[in-house]
Amino acid sequence: MQFSPARFVTITGTEVLATPTSNADAKIALKELRQKKKEYALRRRALLGQQKQARDAADKALGGSSHRRKKSGLLSTLGMLVGRAKARKPKRDLAEIDADLAETDEILFNIDSCSIQIEGRLLNLS
Repeated sequence: MQFSPARFVTITGTEVLATPTSNADAKIALKELRQKKKEYALRRRALLGQQKQARDAADKALGGSSHRRKKSGLLSTLGMLVGRAKARKPKRDLAEIDADLAETDEILFNIDSCSIQIEGRLLNLS
């Protein structure tokens, strides 16, 4: 996913920095922060979807749902084996997705705190 370029906002790792020099620049920086927040929220939703798919694949690899595991018999066992064979390994590991999700949550928190600081400066300068 590509993010839009910003003039006054830089995000390095999980650190969010805004460098406005005037009131007009601060207003533009706030707009850029809102845009970045929307972009990272979209990334977070995509990661949550990947996380759900990875968990579902892990459940299928273990033998399907709990309802299937309770059944016994030849057909149930055959269905469970076919399910395990069809279960595809997710493209990304669940731990890796969780780490990206935690990083995205931290960036979203830092975006919020940065925008609050800029709004506070704008209120004090008015």
